[in-house]
Amino acid sequence: MSGLFNVIRAELFKAKRKRRTYILAGLLWVVLPILILIVGRILQTNLSGSFVEDTVGVQTLVQQVASPFAVARLNLILPVLSSPPFLMIVIALFAALLVGEERNQNMWKTTLVTQPNRWSVLFGKIAVGMILYGIILAGAFLSGILFGAVGTLFLDTTFAGEWGHLAGLYALQWVLGIGAMMFAFLAIWLLRNVAMGIVTVLFLPTLIEGLYTLYRTTVGFQPLNRFNALFQMLRLRQTLEDLPRYFFTRNLYAPARDPLSDVVIGLGGDPASSDLGSLVNALGGNITLQHATLVTIGYALALGGVLIWSFLKRDIQ
Repeated sequence: MSGLFNVIRAELFKAKRKRRTYILAGLLWVVLPILILIVGRILQTNLSGSFVEDTVGVQTLVQQVASPFAVARLNLILPVLSSPPFLMIVIALFAALLVGEERNQNMWKTTLVTQPNRWSVLFGKIAVGMILYGIILAGAFLSGILFGAVGTLFLDTTFAGEWGHLAGLYALQWVLGIGAMMFAFLAIWLLRNVAMGIVTVLFLPTLIEGLYTLYRTTVGFQPLNRFNALFQMLRLRQTLEDLPRYFFTRNLYAPARDPLSDVVIGLGGDPASSDLGSLVNALGGNITLQHATLVTIGYALALGGVLIWSFLKRDIQ
């Protein structure tokens, strides 16, 4: 165990001195909340006395966007709605720091001589990756509260909200991050190239899911032909049609997307309406948090198993 703690301490020491750690934290902890408060101020100033007050109400609208609870909630939602998702960028950069830089600086041999137990090295690095990821998420939650509290000084907002549920979503999003962390570690480790590994982490899941969606939209499984008759016979057709429920990203970001329906309802919208456009896919459909947790843990076990096997068996140059 001492070897594991030594790896964790050394990797945390290294991470503290990397600018990327502070840049990522600053974007999520400072820049995003400030932008949210600016939007809230604009809404309160420009919509007062307008037709909007006949439907939603400006105070309700500002409360849903810029209250302390809303800022903390948006700090969780918005980072997964970008393309590529900001949370995946965070994980990819931390994985590049913990795995990729050892190869770029030809330090693997030195690391394994200093700490010859490969189990300790690997799990120490994974633990540090999750610690850093947890700090980023916890900071986003706390900064949302802090900046939202400042916003109450010049906005018509209160501290009302389901704080316990929101804190639970943050915690669950951190837990599910182990799947993304395993994927990022594995990609950078196997490709032996930091740039290619980061690109793979950010775009491969989306590319695979996009190709499947394109096929299903343009070809699909109708009508019955010689090709898909085989799937019918093997009773695989329904499984293939339900495949999006098991997509990596759709399940990975389920906790962050869960409050999005509440935001839409709070703003006077209907989560089931087709008028929402691309937000319909972001709402996650009929995926429950329990389903997302089980699927993501399955991905983590599969990817982690390959990573452990490769790290323990491969000869490191």
